[in-house]
Amino acid sequence: MAVKANRLSKLIKVFAWVSLAAAFILGQIANQPDYDALLNNAYPGVTLKQDTELSGDLALYHWAASDGQPQRWVVLGEAQGYGGPLTIAATVSQPDSIPKVDEVRLIAHTETPPYVERLVKKQFFRQMNDAPISSDFLLGEDIDGYSGATVTARAVSQALREVTHSLAVLEFNMEPSWTNDPWVFGWQELGMLILVGIAFALTLRSNNRLLNSLKVALPLLSLVFVGFYTNASLSVGNFAGMILGYVPGIKQHPIWWILMGSILIGILFMGRNMYCNKLCPYSAVQSMLHKVTGLKMKVPQWLNKQGHSIILMMIWASFMLIFLSGHPALGTYEPFSMMFALEGTGLQWYILPLSLFGACFVPDFWCRYFCPVGLIINESIKVRRKTLNKFKQRFSQ
Repeated sequence: MAVKANRLSKLIKVFAWVSLAAAFILGQIANQPDYDALLNNAYPGVTLKQDTELSGDLALYHWAASDGQPQRWVVLGEAQGYGGPLTIAATVSQPDSIPKVDEVRLIAHTETPPYVERLVKKQFFRQMNDAPISSDFLLGEDIDGYSGATVTARAVSQALREVTHSLAVLEFNMEPSWTNDPWVFGWQELGMLILVGIAFALTLRSNNRLLNSLKVALPLLSLVFVGFYTNASLSVGNFAGMILGYVPGIKQHPIWWILMGSILIGILFMGRNMYCNKLCPYSAVQSMLHKVTGLKMKVPQWLNKQGHSIILMMIWASFMLIFLSGHPALGTYEPFSMMFALEGTGLQWYILPLSLFGACFVPDFWCRYFCPVGLIINESIKVRRKTLNKFKQRFSQ
């Protein structure tokens, strides 16, 4: 029986890896952007003719205008949002000597829908109307951002900057007069660096009175800062997106790089999990709930044994959906958006109350039976440890 179970386990692993590889390849083939279809959907009944004479990667279309109407252009731009790439279409005209933006539309994206809806409701895209194409389009200066959707808003402004400035040079022969793409670094980024620094200090040196007090305070600080203030909790979509090549620019989204960088440094150089129980705000929520209730339910032995398998199955299902769709938000099931931003879709409406209820009775309920991020990090640490042991054995012979 043990031999048969071992063979079945190996077959399941082979099937899981082969199916993920197939889903990745199929998704890459199926999810190539069809710009003509996107434009037809965004501008129904309008005849657009692509200009193929311009050099560079600028996707420029001429709007077939009626007699007496000024010439108009439609230019496409792409940037990396929080969930992955997004595509905008900007309409440009030249009613006088200065070419201006008439309208900006988000025609494709891989963001979590509620955050995009928030920007639409706040009239975010109308801010760019009538702006000269040589404008800086900087978030927080020329364009107002909105809390909870800052990364998406910044990606839209970045895409608009790149395409309008390219259009200004290539089509209108304008000399660059705009501000270079700036680094985004403020109180949020500084606060994240401080929290990560505390986490590293606690990992490297714990026998210190100050560090011991910080060890107690760090989960609460992470809950307030990472959870509610920046809403920067990591999810399975972040890791799947990295495999798909969806990596935000370090200038526009340094918080993502700070968090991911700390995790990678912890895995590769320290063999430690720098995120769970230190920087994860949802871990702090569970701990506080369990301490408040003071209850401890005895979990069935079979559930403890199968907890690892449950998470693996959910990770596999998430990765399959993300690879096939090319949309990380579709496979993200963690309740973090519901918890910290009151935004959620699909299963998140059910998972949040379930996980909070479970945390009242079982310590680290979410981490034990559902969390994909912790398992991915811990499994990566195991792979690192096994790899190092093999190298040590080989060189010691």
